[in-house]
Amino acid sequence: MTVRSVMLVLICLVAGEAAAQYQGRVSVNAVVVPVTVRNNAGRTVTGVARGRFHLRVDGFDVPIRDLDLESDLPISLGFILDTSGSMMGRKMSGSQQLITAFLLHRRQDDQLALWTFGDDRVLERFPFGMGWYLLPRVLETLKPWSTTALYDVVLRIPEMLEKAQHHRRAAILLTDGVDNASEITANEVTEVAQRLDTPVYVLGVEPPTAAEGADGPSYEEVLTVIADASGGHYRRIPQAEQMPRVVDDMLHELSSRYILTFTTSGVGQRKWRSIEVTVDGYTAVTRSGYVGTLP
Repeated sequence: MTVRSVMLVLICLVAGEAAAQYQGRVSVNAVVVPVTVRNNAGRTVTGVARGRFHLRVDGFDVPIRDLDLESDLPISLGFILDTSGSMMGRKMSGSQQLITAFLLHRRQDDQLALWTFGDDRVLERFPFGMGWYLLPRVLETLKPWSTTALYDVVLRIPEMLEKAQHHRRAAILLTDGVDNASEITANEVTEVAQRLDTPVYVLGVEPPTAAEGADGPSYEEVLTVIADASGGHYRRIPQAEQMPRVVDDMLHELSSRYILTFTTSGVGQRKWRSIEVTVDGYTAVTRSGYVGTLP
């Protein structure tokens, strides 16, 4: 599928305000929307007729320009790995094995990247375009340490994916969900996730259970919100040793999405626009909107 223009999204956090405000700027002729279709059992579905898909933007019916299954397209896949102290031991080992398993399944044109967060730092460890054979060596150097700013790292996802070359792209976040150092709140990170144009698939690696009587959402509930708001999916990994076996399911998930494209007018006010995709007889999972003009 040919996309004539590339969406550029800039998300910024304005400090000092009572509630953080996020602004985006988009210059597009077309908006590209990955859509995952699930049946009542929650399994991904392919082979759905185009006529079952319906698109609404800001409540208005909008014609779908293109609809393609992305299984035959190369992917740019960005891994975001929690390297804080709580990931030490089998959690880190299982995460390293999962990333290595993805590497073994990669196709010639696929791209991989690796970012880590921990000890109050977000680091690009393996950029898109680097020789794939170096990734195992990079993984071997990772040592979990210190605090976790999980919510803050979501702000950096547009930066992480900006060097991706393929229109088919996704981020995979591996973490136990513990956050003890972020400057933004769980509610604010939800607003940020809604404005991402890349789905985030979150793997909760042995996440802690919610404490009795604790105020606010649990770590696992926040991870679910981040994934759902971006158009991705949350999966709980109760035992780190199961991580390598998750790869087949993830590869199927990533190859079963549809790419829906619609055209914007370029006329009128550029602002946040809600997207709603429905599929007759199924459940559709996608991003919640974009910043730009109406179609």
